[in-house]
Amino acid sequence: MGVPAMFPLVMGGMIGGIAISIAVIGALRRVLAVIVYSAVGGVLLPGILDGWFGVLQGDFSVESAVIALALAAIAAPITGVVALIGRAGIAIGPIVMMLFANPISGAAMPREFLPGVWGQIGQWFPPGAAANLPRDVSYFPQADASFSWLVLAAWTVGGLLLSVIGHFRTAGGAEPDELATHEDGPVLAAV
Repeated sequence: MGVPAMFPLVMGGMIGGIAISIAVIGALRRVLAVIVYSAVGGVLLPGILDGWFGVLQGDFSVESAVIALALAAIAAPITGVVALIGRAGIAIGPIVMMLFANPISGAAMPREFLPGVWGQIGQWFPPGAAANLPRDVSYFPQADASFSWLVLAAWTVGGLLLSVIGHFRTAGGAEPDELATHEDGPVLAAV
């Protein structure tokens, strides 16, 4: 997967995480929404990239798993941080994924061409692993891609774990998600 497909993948994960954080109330519902969103994207995007554009050359099921995991690895941390700290967490995901991790991902140029150790650091973030893994499974199926799989899985599990921790934060006496979403505070029912 080259540069043309990488930017939409990162944007798709961010938009999914932000939309789920805004539209879905309840941390556990957000976990389910991230799983469904990434599964649907994992089927649709390889169909478009392979069927229409001919960008992907590998096995459809493996490419679907890669793209689904990449979408989840970008969306889950966004929903997790929102569940943990509230709506202000929506800004953290785009800052980390787009402004920091994407430039050092090695998607636009080989990671060896990036200055210093930044190319190696970029592989520890979802955009870097998501740029490397589809290339490996599509064009170099014999290459060892276990590190990229682990990075994407760790970010996904970490983000989903943050959502669950955020759920217990609100269930343990803090204001419920329904009340936390109102910026003016709790809405009182008229008597």
